[in-house]
Amino acid sequence: MSDFDKYFTKSERYYHPKLNLWKSYLNQDGISSEIEIHRERDGLIFSPTIMFMHFYEGSKEILCDKEPWDSDLNQWCVREGVRAKDPDNEVLRFSLALRTAFKKPGSRFGDGFFNGVLLRVIDNGPFKQHKSVSDVRNQIHRDNPTFNSQAFADCSEMIDILIQERALELLESLHYNKDQAIDILAGALGEYLDQRFSVTGSRLLGFPGTNRRPLASL
Repeated sequence: MSDFDKYFTKSERYYHPKLNLWKSYLNQDGISSEIEIHRERDGLIFSPTIMFMHFYEGSKEILCDKEPWDSDLNQWCVREGVRAKDPDNEVLRFSLALRTAFKKPGSRFGDGFFNGVLLRVIDNGPFKQHKSVSDVRNQIHRDNPTFNSQAFADCSEMIDILIQERALELLESLHYNKDQAIDILAGALGEYLDQRFSVTGSRLLGFPGTNRRPLASL
């Protein structure tokens, strides 16, 4: 074996030390798991998001391990079929996943352009009819400009693909049925829009809706 072989041979090693621990439990017969996301609001901001990984043998919890939110750790859990503890927590989890995913078009096209295209995609798509999205969208009072450009088409397609990827994760990796997946994804989109456009933050400040500039960090 040459010195290079360790880089050209597939192994079960993981970049994050937690994955080695978590995988060792998931590989055991009779062990089930679920993930729990904690994110507490502190006024207009949130405290750091924490991931709790629970392992059970039957109904008995045998390990609860926690880590700061890490999108790669979460993605691994999704691929392994680890669900969140309940539907509301799954909504929060996927809203955070959308935040990570949407950084790509936001960075490529610019936040202002991305914001407008995102709202247009929502307004022209089926999620606008879902209460979890419409309740938030109706409080975002922003112009919906006309786009006639290749950039608009490219950004729209990227947004649709990123939403589709999350939808298929819910169906194929986490094995929710379609109606459950729709509700979770709609809730996640609503939560993302709420944070992106400071809807709840504006309400806490006494504003009925929001014309505020979205948070670029989202």
